[in-house]
Amino acid sequence: MDPVLRTRLTLSCHDAVIRFFGALDDGRLDDVAGAIAEDGVWHRQGKALRGPGEVAQALAARPAGRVTAHLVQNLVVDLDDDHNARVRYLVLTYRHDFPDGSGHAGDTGSAGAVGAAGTAGSAGGTGAAIPAPLGAPYSIAAYEDRLRASGTRWLVVERRSRNLFING
Repeated sequence: MDPVLRTRLTLSCHDAVIRFFGALDDGRLDDVAGAIAEDGVWHRQGKALRGPGEVAQALAARPAGRVTAHLVQNLVVDLDDDHNARVRYLVLTYRHDFPDGSGHAGDTGSAGAVGAAGTAGSAGGTGAAIPAPLGAPYSIAAYEDRLRASGTRWLVVERRSRNLFING
């Protein structure tokens, strides 16, 4: 494969993974579901979520006050060809559930939180206007994805993860 094409495809796969977790942390759940292929499966919390519809349904059940930050690290892309790739990476996850479900603790003030994608406003899609308390990381998980090119995007055909470390 041409080295320039290989680099472009590798960066596109990298971008697809980063954008997925950025959307999850920002609460853009339609974008998360849209990153799954129609025949894709996300093995999440002991369940096989098939296609964008099941992913959207599962994410809609998340607690209203949940704020997350997924830090993607050690990302390695192996291209099978110019339409299929395997991606391995680690995710360090921080999570806080505000008890009142509002995504903030008391007076929100005027400062916006910074979400994982670096945008001011709602962290975790909760409308959090003050930072969540920073405790120990929730988990470190090893992920393995299979991605497929679809037009100008890469979609998740299969996503698996296993916890290497978990808090509590």
